Amino acid sequence: MLKRSISPFALLLTSVSAILGSGWLFAAYYTSELAGPSAILAWLIGGSAAIIIAFVFAELCAMLPITGSSTRIPYYTHGTLVSFLFAWIIWLTYASFASTEVQAVLQYFSYFFPSLVQSNAGLTGFGYFLATLLMLAISALNVFSLRWLLRCNNVLTLLKIAIPVIVALVILAVYFSPHQLLHPGHSSFMPYGMHGVFAAVSGGGIVFAFNGFKQACEMAGEAKKPARALPFAVIGSVIVCLIVYLLLQFAFLTSIIPSNLIHGWSHLALPGGTSPLTAVAHQGHLDILLPVLYAGAVIGPMAAALMYTSSAARSLYGMSKSHHIPPLFQRLLHGNPVVAIITNFLLGMSLFAPLPGWNSMITFLTSLIALTYGIGPICLLTLRKQLPDYQRPFKLPFVTVWATFAFYLCTLLTYWSGWAVISKLGIALVVGLLVLFIHRAFISPDERVPLNAKAALWVWPYLVGVTLISYLGDYGGGKGVIPPGWDFGVIGLFCIMIMWLALKFRLPTILTQHYMKDGDFTHQPPEQETDGTQEPAFAQHG
Repeated sequence: MLKRSISPFALLLTSVSAILGSGWLFAAYYTSELAGPSAILAWLIGGSAAIIIAFVFAELCAMLPITGSSTRIPYYTHGTLVSFLFAWIIWLTYASFASTEVQAVLQYFSYFFPSLVQSNAGLTGFGYFLATLLMLAISALNVFSLRWLLRCNNVLTLLKIAIPVIVALVILAVYFSPHQLLHPGHSSFMPYGMHGVFAAVSGGGIVFAFNGFKQACEMAGEAKKPARALPFAVIGSVIVCLIVYLLLQFAFLTSIIPSNLIHGWSHLALPGGTSPLTAVAHQGHLDILLPVLYAGAVIGPMAAALMYTSSAARSLYGMSKSHHIPPLFQRLLHGNPVVAIITNFLLGMSLFAPLPGWNSMITFLTSLIALTYGIGPICLLTLRKQLPDYQRPFKLPFVTVWATFAFYLCTLLTYWSGWAVISKLGIALVVGLLVLFIHRAFISPDERVPLNAKAALWVWPYLVGVTLISYLGDYGGGKGVIPPGWDFGVIGLFCIMIMWLALKFRLPTILTQHYMKDGDFTHQPPEQETDGTQEPAFAQHG
């Protein structure tokens, strides 16, 4: 077992560090384009949704404080196939983060070095070269120096909080006046209605910006006093970061001047818009702010990239340990899964071309993130049925209503990312299933773990249903067959049906208890390749 050595405050900082990656550098700009001044409302909706979902994970992880909970808890409730599907989505999410954060760094530096990016914010040849070097550096640090870097996490996190707050306060000090939010000719607080607000929640980077609160859940097995530490870290991290993001959004809105709105909010005329806060600083002659801003533009994204690359390696290792993918991914170097890290590097490099620019990347990631959240409410209600008398140090009231509403929110967040994104997500899931079944075809029957296919019967209607509703809906290139407003009701009824199916096809209690006692699903490799008694470097940190 891992040593419980992480304090509640350190756990909080771990989640805050994961949340404050590159989101604060871009989200205020993209949410403003989609929603105008009502971007403030979009942040409140997104933050409230994150808090509601965070409470679900607070109960789950306080009840089962285990490392790698995102894949292990679905295994306990619905078995191997469901666990693999969500492990695959989680791996894709974590592995995609490094390229997203590298894109953020290069996009910001393109303000001074335009040769780094094209007009659509995609990378040039020189940009690809630098991206390759940064991705290689992240991978190498994960193999050789991750422990030392993670020891610096508390200091880095305090800097990651301080820098955006300083940037926001300086912008407010220069620009703020009561009339700056609503401009003549563009005086509507909600220029694109609620459709724009909801689109901003998913497509503007808000869901992406809050991703990271689950890092505390992934490290639950290493937390001191998990019953108190996990709710504190999970919910506290969302609240702290919501305050930071609201401050930044308000500062950005007050910095907009009439000449920026010549073509309306949807086409903000902000010179150097690929690096929005830099453009705002130059516009206000705030060059003194640039050293602080660019320190944050490197520290935040690169620290987050290092953390998520480690988590992605753990995810691949775990799938290999569970016999879902070849044992090749369990190979270690300096106590870290080197083949998994190389695979993550190759996947990350492959994303720069089909997803040009930070906004394209995070829109795709948003659908993945929302799907990974959706399993939480289902597991919560299922465990209440399977293990009603199990000790729960933190217990949600009105759990049926709370969990169903949280699941509804997760599905809405996926839906709002739009058809163009969800169609790509379907391809990613098909690839994952092919990997699973091809691997099973080449291993001996003794190595094949039971799929628990019956317990996965609810997953297929859910994935097909979300795809169909998105195709018929009004977001991201959907056909618009389902009118705005009606989609809320359609998705609500759909989620109630899926929740009922997920509860109906849950694993029998006796099988859940057996899996929880089975030590084979621990995902903990040996410290050295020849010593099977200790955990490796990557397993000792989230």
